[in-house]
Amino acid sequence: MPKLILALGAVLYLTACGVADTASSALKICEADAGMHADCRDQQVAEGLRLFDDELFGGNGRRCVSCHSIDTGTINPEQVTRRFAANPGDPLFLHDGLDDFHSGTRRIRRDATVLVELDLPDYVRLADDPAARSIVVARGVPSTMNVPFFDNHFQWDLRIGDLETQAAAAIEGHAQASRLPTETELQLIADIQSSHRRFFTSDELHAWANGKGPEPGLPPGRTDSQRRGREFFVDALYLPPDKKGICALCHSGPLLNRTNGFGRTGNLRAGAGIPTTPAMVSEANLPGLPEFEFIVTDACGEERRVTTPDPGLLLSDPWSIPELQLPPKQLCLAHPAVFANFFKIPSLRGIALTAPYFHDNSAATLEEAVEFYNFTFEHSPDFKGDGIELTDQDIADIVAYLKLL
Repeated sequence: MPKLILALGAVLYLTACGVADTASSALKICEADAGMHADCRDQQVAEGLRLFDDELFGGNGRRCVSCHSIDTGTINPEQVTRRFAANPGDPLFLHDGLDDFHSGTRRIRRDATVLVELDLPDYVRLADDPAARSIVVARGVPSTMNVPFFDNHFQWDLRIGDLETQAAAAIEGHAQASRLPTETELQLIADIQSSHRRFFTSDELHAWANGKGPEPGLPPGRTDSQRRGREFFVDALYLPPDKKGICALCHSGPLLNRTNGFGRTGNLRAGAGIPTTPAMVSEANLPGLPEFEFIVTDACGEERRVTTPDPGLLLSDPWSIPELQLPPKQLCLAHPAVFANFFKIPSLRGIALTAPYFHDNSAATLEEAVEFYNFTFEHSPDFKGDGIELTDQDIADIVAYLKLL
């Protein structure tokens, strides 16, 4: 049957099932009466996948799957190179895939990053262009693999609070849609990312996300190297120079994407369950990206300067992250400049499939990503002077364990 007929049939079926104009979760409606709505749910899932894989929304030719591939949930330089060789006119090489929004594909073919334009909040201005109200940064595409169904922080800078809004922003801005998705379409796109097996890297994670299995724990490891690697991820007090639990300080919880609260007392990032932290990636700036100098002003008028290629959470407003439990802005007890270069902590589940790593895609392999933390331990105010250094054996063991997750 032609795709058009299938699509029309799906839309008609969705309308008949009573979800075409509802604000309720599409899949939950079908669960209300399994006997009557089993076929309806199947149709809704199929429609969600069609929206993700095929729908153009009258835009520039990109679909959700254009940047969130089936195999990895993201794109990597190898995938980009193959697509460019097969078709230099691929919609991936348009708009924010170009080096300056107008021409050139060197950056995306080398780094698999896209351009993102970010508004400057009223407390941030550029030192060399105070009238500017936005900047453009280059970022990797966050993977859709193992999207946490309970999460409310999306994008590398945590600026979006739910999957529906994230999908709408990508369709409107990244795909340059001429037809905006409906509320129901956005719900269907969000639902499949949180429930369909294709978007999970293991049966265990898929079962847990759908309420059919236990919360995943740390696998015990099958080899000596994996078992040694596991020790870096157990929740343990930070007692330098002992390295036990050093990775778990920022990679704890079911999806290994939250702090565990075992950092130093008084450290602003030591609380449990925080979804953001600096890892010194912007400070290192390994891709050599252009840097901005920002003037950041708190509610009491105190100005601080920050120089960075990508300020991360600073532009998204740290006070929008309830887990940080910040005192009111008006008290001026925490200056917003402190949060420059904070980024979302990515989940480590299925991490072996989703290279490259970090918000700027500066680590091509797991080995490079783990080795980078020696820079962090040497330069970060949180670790500097603690004598923490990962040996070649440590790196091999951590990588061996990461490949189990």
